[in-house]
Amino acid sequence: MTEKRIAVEKLKNQSELDVREIMSSIRERVKEHAADQTDSRLPFVPQATDFSGSDRKAGELLHSEELRYLNQHHTYSLESYRPDKITSHRKFLGKFIVKLKRKMLSFLWENLLKDYFQAEKEFQSNLVKYLNDSSKYIDSRDAFIFWDLIKKVDTDVNRALERIERINDEQTGTLVSTERRVINSVNHALEQLTKLDTEYRATAAQVETLESVSRGLERILSKVTRPSDQVSLPSNSEKKEQTSSDIDYTYLMLENRYRGSEQSIKDRMSVYLPYFKNCNASVVEIGPGRGELQTLFVENQIPSYGVEMDQAMVEACKEKGLDVRLGDGIEHIVSAEEDSLGGVIACQVIEHLTQDQLVNLAKACLRAVKPGGKIIFETINTESMVALARNYFRDPTHVFPLHPETMRFFLELCGLKVLEVKKLSPYSDEAVLQELPVEEYMTPRWAYAIETLNRNIRRLNELLYGYQDYCIVAEVE
Repeated sequence: MTEKRIAVEKLKNQSELDVREIMSSIRERVKEHAADQTDSRLPFVPQATDFSGSDRKAGELLHSEELRYLNQHHTYSLESYRPDKITSHRKFLGKFIVKLKRKMLSFLWENLLKDYFQAEKEFQSNLVKYLNDSSKYIDSRDAFIFWDLIKKVDTDVNRALERIERINDEQTGTLVSTERRVINSVNHALEQLTKLDTEYRATAAQVETLESVSRGLERILSKVTRPSDQVSLPSNSEKKEQTSSDIDYTYLMLENRYRGSEQSIKDRMSVYLPYFKNCNASVVEIGPGRGELQTLFVENQIPSYGVEMDQAMVEACKEKGLDVRLGDGIEHIVSAEEDSLGGVIACQVIEHLTQDQLVNLAKACLRAVKPGGKIIFETINTESMVALARNYFRDPTHVFPLHPETMRFFLELCGLKVLEVKKLSPYSDEAVLQELPVEEYMTPRWAYAIETLNRNIRRLNELLYGYQDYCIVAEVE
């Protein structure tokens, strides 16, 4: 191409053209080129391609600026080679020179340049078309490779995620199974511990009962085997008091077996001390039993004495140095002088009385106790089904169970001012129905169901395992 351009330039600059010489030179060169069959192209050597330093991205060839330029400029106008475009600035020889150049250019165009430029135009058109097709192919191939790579990456990621999920499910299943086994083992161990604790408590209660019974039997045996002081006085044998062999110890033994230890009863009865702390007159206890409350009164320097109908109980209290008198408590209060007593208390007594006896006792207390003095009656709580079934009906001497509101009504009807009704002796947490725990992992539906069940359990505990006893505190106005 360079030699042809040089030849063309020489033709333009020469004033006189030798056409035959030019054509002869061209033919010689064509013959030489045809005779030379060797391939002058450089051999193809594949090399590793490094795109790391290139700014060209995949898919940009088809829309590149270079390809756009080639598409717009691969053809060029031949207007500059038209004969009528040849002019001259010379005034005299210009016309002759212009004619000569036009004729020579027309000759060259028709015999040589026209075919060459046409071939060149076709070559460039095919080359640009080839470049367009190559760009489309390369971009399509790159896009296919890219999306195929994306698909492969997506497939590999999905497989990895599936494997991770499968491993996670297996691990979770193993963990849940292990957790369930551990929970079952712990629950079983807790059940065994609960059983052992229940058995221990039951055994401890039985041992405490046996100790109380044994101590009571020892006292009874000591009284039975003690010689009577009245045997040496036969002249007064018809007037002697009831001897130890004539005393009925049945209720004392019943008290020792089911009442509980004396220390536990003392601890439970300490709640009554504040009501009589500042009494300046004697407090009468009706039915002191084994004397637990009287012992507390003595220890706290509260003036008091007891009135007991059971001879065995009286002797048991006198052995402890307590002021307990044999007699009917109601009759004693009735016969007492007006406003002579600092207070009256009867624990587990009024359930042994009839309705008339209870009314008479309340009216007698109203007359005999000083204004401001306290009157306290303790009995079994009938609102607790278990206490009613176990405690009330276990004693055959009980007459009628008394509801707290019934007692309030009787005392207020008799003229006493009821201060409070105090519930006593709650069941231990281990003895009542147990609530179910609400765990964090539970769904709201299960949590609500368990809460509802727990509310029913609490209401059932109040009905079955309410306080075992209650006391009603009244005051003389």
